[in-house]
Amino acid sequence: MSGHFEEGNLVKRSSTPGPRLTRRVSFAPWPATTLPVKSESRYVCAMSDTQLNLPERSALLALMTLTREVSNAGLADELGITIEKRARERLVDLGYIRAWQTGRYRAWMHELTDEGWRRCGEELGSPAPERASKPTRLQYALTRRFAAFMARSDLRVADIFALDDEPTVPAVDIIGRIRAAYAALAATPGSWVGLARLRHTVADIPRADLDATLLRLVLEREVRLNPEFDQKTLTEADRAAALRMGGTDVHLMSIGRP
Repeated sequence: MSGHFEEGNLVKRSSTPGPRLTRRVSFAPWPATTLPVKSESRYVCAMSDTQLNLPERSALLALMTLTREVSNAGLADELGITIEKRARERLVDLGYIRAWQTGRYRAWMHELTDEGWRRCGEELGSPAPERASKPTRLQYALTRRFAAFMARSDLRVADIFALDDEPTVPAVDIIGRIRAAYAALAATPGSWVGLARLRHTVADIPRADLDATLLRLVLEREVRLNPEFDQKTLTEADRAAALRMGGTDVHLMSIGRP
């Protein structure tokens, strides 16, 4: 397979099915309507008729980058953005994302659909909107260069944005380990346990895997993660063990009712 890049989108010379990938997230092939057009001077291609504004485009690219379902708190912590109501509702209407509320705080969760993955492939090569700001034009210029490289190298979105290794320990096992460690450390159900003590108990679990599982676990009604309000009592170990959640460092965990 080979492809090239035109006036805004990545296209391929093959109609064979898309990404070669065996993960939970499914990736669909490039849109069948994108056909190669020869250009002597640069890579160019056709775009979807539906135009996205910058918040909508940023939301899609953020979800593509993280390659998983994610809350606004997770987006804010990892990428410094959130998906606001207007963008979320339009992306859902267009069929590019799924969005739902979950947990005690009714947190919004987001995940790309197959159509959303296809649109991300287009967006990597899209031209900047007219009268775009300088930072916006820079973002578009960088992603177009990236899309051109992908086309020349016969790479697809799935080839790049699904290369992260699966957790060293399966997520279900990590949840069980966290619950068991908490039960061993807590004086009573619902009492607070420091994350420093919890991390020490499950020290064999990679921190990134543990953090991701804690952020998922806190969406359950009986689970709470809170900061230590008396910051003067925190040790260096407490600070090092803190988990960033919703822009705040949390140090304590509680499971169950006191």
